[in-house]
Amino acid sequence: MRSRPLIRMQVPRVVFPGETIDVGLSLDSATETPIDFVRVTLEHTQKIGSQGSQTFPVSRDLLLLSEDVAGKGRLGEGVHRYRVSFALPVDLPPSHAGSLASCRCRVSALVSIPWWLNAEESEVILVGRPTVPAPKDEPFTSASSREHGAFVEVSLPRRTFAPGEPLAGAIAFGDLGGRRPFTLDVSLIAVELAQLSQHTLSSEGRQLSFFKDLAGVAGTEVPFRIALPRELAFSYSAAEVSLEYRLEVTLEHVGGRVLHSVPVVIDRFEPRTGREGKRPPVGADRWRAVWASVGQRVGLSPGGRGLRLRGVRAGCAVEVAPAEKESSAGLSATVRFAEPWGLRLGVRPRGALDLGGMATGEGGVEEGGFDRRFRARGREEAQVLAALTPALRGALSAFHLADVDDAEARVWSAAGASDGPELEAFLAQVDALARAIAKAGAALPPPAAMAAWLPAWRRFAEENAGALGVGSMRLAWTFEGGRFELETLFKGAAPTGTRLVLRLDPPIAGAGGTMKAAEQRIAAAILEQAARLGRVADAEEGVAVAPGKISVVMAAPLADPAAAQEVLRPMLALAREMRGERRGGPYR
Repeated sequence: MRSRPLIRMQVPRVVFPGETIDVGLSLDSATETPIDFVRVTLEHTQKIGSQGSQTFPVSRDLLLLSEDVAGKGRLGEGVHRYRVSFALPVDLPPSHAGSLASCRCRVSALVSIPWWLNAEESEVILVGRPTVPAPKDEPFTSASSREHGAFVEVSLPRRTFAPGEPLAGAIAFGDLGGRRPFTLDVSLIAVELAQLSQHTLSSEGRQLSFFKDLAGVAGTEVPFRIALPRELAFSYSAAEVSLEYRLEVTLEHVGGRVLHSVPVVIDRFEPRTGREGKRPPVGADRWRAVWASVGQRVGLSPGGRGLRLRGVRAGCAVEVAPAEKESSAGLSATVRFAEPWGLRLGVRPRGALDLGGMATGEGGVEEGGFDRRFRARGREEAQVLAALTPALRGALSAFHLADVDDAEARVWSAAGASDGPELEAFLAQVDALARAIAKAGAALPPPAAMAAWLPAWRRFAEENAGALGVGSMRLAWTFEGGRFELETLFKGAAPTGTRLVLRLDPPIAGAGGTMKAAEQRIAAAILEQAARLGRVADAEEGVAVAPGKISVVMAAPLADPAAAQEVLRPMLALAREMRGERRGGPYR
């Protein structure tokens, strides 16, 4: 009489690619039974499902091996034992059970009985991931795009991790433009991809998260740590299926959100003895290092607190710092002139309804170019147009915003404050601006009405080691220990007078009150000498005395500063008298 034998199999629970599987088979037959064959089969099958119900799942065998351990004959009563070995390929994909696809390895035994129900049994085997040497740590940083201002930076000691290890790093954020940060979420996302016919299916799942309410300021490092469970599936890619991981950072702030992802690999690595690894700094510490390095290459040094570079370029004092303008972060710079220009210059961004200003000829207000972007004004048009050289106009146009007066240029760009290449490009633009300012300042023309007198003014400055400001026809020099200034006064564009000033250093306390008789006699001498140069302005007031200066104003410009020499000694004598110094001389 026929009967179905009882099948027992001995198989390993976990196998690895490249190994040989030994399968033990035991058949316990209660009666003598005819058989066609006894077959042992190993199959590694991949099954791909679908999202939705529009298509049916499909499956295919990645590996199919079988061996007949008995042929046609009779299976006698009792226990029959067999052993089979199967060699696994080294590239066999690991077992996988995802939402879109699965990969399963199974060993089955089949006893084919003619004209009777066959006897079958199967066991599932887990194809594991072989342990591989842990890669060398490669500290890594990544930042989101700065195109829209706010950004996040991620720092990791490496991008390869094993289940059971901690995934630790740090986050920093910046360029919020004054917008308050709310929360930071760091998540490990598993991404499963499957190719089904002509369609690519994908599924994402949040595996683990780190969440923090933010109360810190931009640039502060926010450390995070995610414990990876030991049962976490490995990253892999085989045939039409892959499993990938990414670390996803989400920063919520008043103006919206910033999302940034970093690919990571989860694999069966040899133990790293529990170390988390060193990671690069992010946030303010990294930014300061970037600024110091980039600044050094262009001759600027860190200065003050925070991110700031200072130095001298082409004779101009330069200061660079992060800036927030119109709720947008960026970079700002101030370039201070070596000497004030004295043009009453004003170069400002042109508003939508802002008409007027001086035309430089570089694109009209309606045509674009410099005149479209900026409005230039000053005391005398010819001087302003001469100062705004093509090089200076081009240097100013390189920035998003610029504001220039007689003493300094203030510029702003939307470049990222923490990005080395962008900072370096911005500093190159600032350097070009400083060079253009220095060149334009050295070639400033005098006011048109005083152009013929410039040689006499230059000669006097050279003979007395003085500093001449050509744009405003202003002189500063030292005579017999006193520091004098000669300033041309204007009404509109026309020069109308001259102010001669003696600076009192240190200032004289109480100066400016009622003069003593001796002081009045010296003041009268000052007026007498000044009157020889022309009418003295404010004759009723006469000589103006203050704690820090003595001055007299003449109601005409000077063709030659040397003509004022005779006024200097009585001014010095008045200063000595007010200090109580007793000297002989014509002005005692």
